Amino acid sequence: MRTMESGDSTRLLLKLEVCTLLLWAAAFQTEAASTNLLSPSEAVTVRDESLQQRLAWNLKTLVEPYEKAGHANAKWDEPAKRALTEFARVRAKVTATNEFGLAIISTNVALAVAAGCDDPMVKYLFVRFTLDQTNSKEVFLDSYCKTARDMRESTYPPIRKFYSALWALRQAFYAFGTNSPKHSYGGEMARLLVSNLLPGLSDPTMPAREAYDIANETIEVFNGDTNYYQQVYSIIGKPLAEGWPDAYTTWLWKGRACIHLAWTARGKGWANSVTDEGWKLFDERLAAAEEALQHAWKLYPKDKQICHEMMTVMLGQGGGRQRMEVWFNRAMELDPNDIDACKDKLYYLEPKWHGSEEAQLAFGRECVRSKTWGGKVPLALLDAHVFIQGHLDKSEQTNYWKQPGVWPDVHAAFDRFFELNPDATSWYHNYAWHAYHAEQWAKLNELIPKLGPINYDYFGGKPEFEKMLKLAKEHSNDGGADEKK
Repeated sequence: MRTMESGDSTRLLLKLEVCTLLLWAAAFQTEAASTNLLSPSEAVTVRDESLQQRLAWNLKTLVEPYEKAGHANAKWDEPAKRALTEFARVRAKVTATNEFGLAIISTNVALAVAAGCDDPMVKYLFVRFTLDQTNSKEVFLDSYCKTARDMRESTYPPIRKFYSALWALRQAFYAFGTNSPKHSYGGEMARLLVSNLLPGLSDPTMPAREAYDIANETIEVFNGDTNYYQQVYSIIGKPLAEGWPDAYTTWLWKGRACIHLAWTARGKGWANSVTDEGWKLFDERLAAAEEALQHAWKLYPKDKQICHEMMTVMLGQGGGRQRMEVWFNRAMELDPNDIDACKDKLYYLEPKWHGSEEAQLAFGRECVRSKTWGGKVPLALLDAHVFIQGHLDKSEQTNYWKQPGVWPDVHAAFDRFFELNPDATSWYHNYAWHAYHAEQWAKLNELIPKLGPINYDYFGGKPEFEKMLKLAKEHSNDGGADEKK
């Protein structure tokens, strides 16, 4: 009797997947139609010209090629085109706020595949959005690689072949680690990705934001390997600058890449461990990043990501806190709820860089007092304490939240956060966790009824959560004196 090989088991799992989908699709179709999960929204008018261009380009490289790829069939054309159209809308970022884009894609590719569709682009979307997440990493890798190979032989444009290889390569990293380019799967997918990268970027109709996404996603997938990263930077930089020289995203991408290369040259050790050559490359690459980002800001002073990257440049260059504050203030003017800019500033103010614990706490308290900033910004005071706790010896970290003066900050941060975000009820878990570790029993007993469905993992598992409840109950008669600590 022949034993089942890995390829047989993969095919069997996929057959079972399709059989399940046949049953599921029949039951789901009526309900999906009533909840608008089958059709892309037609209620959204795209007024932004750049978004219109991006949507038109995505439709041109998805729906039109499908009609010419030789896999069209009346049995599955309708759901296949719906899925491709909605994927184009998601890619172009033109979906409505109440539009379940991913559900529309997943539902329709399931219907198309269940009807027998064998179009490689539809099968790629099936693997990405619908394949059962309980399958093994190897099954997912086999499925992604098969769709990438099928896409390679198809008439779809290079950019779609590029993305199918990119997702296969990501899955290879996930399945086998970051050294997977040495594995046959990883090496094959890396070559397939690179072979379609430049042809993809040679499309003169491609919107600048799409080119940025391609460049960014390519270089990010190799960010764990310095040699690969530098090679990809060299490959992409020239066609990006030549094809979209006046797009701010071109210079934003260059700035981000130069920052990564700068910190790679410096290394992660203390300053006295950096070589002379490391410092030289660090300074040169940060200067190149600053120049590129300044140019990006000149072209488009409305993207807060430029400010975030410039704060990282200021972190490396030093030269006075005011240089960083310029970019922090610009970010907050663009988005008064920009918690990421606040975290960047807290990191800048770490004692090992350009500040002190006192400066971090002072800024965190400013975030709580501010009448202009909102969103999660008040929680920057909590983040300041997390930064400080993280630098203590392990033996001191456990009791940090019980220290005098810490709880008033935690209490103030959460109260201001809930004042601004009364519907953010999931954050009661965070508040309760800190009250527990600070032994603020009155507050903990007040918070427990507000927790809703319990995420036991957040508290360290169900036994640890039940231990917390038991202790809270034992201290239920302690009164409110603990709040004054």
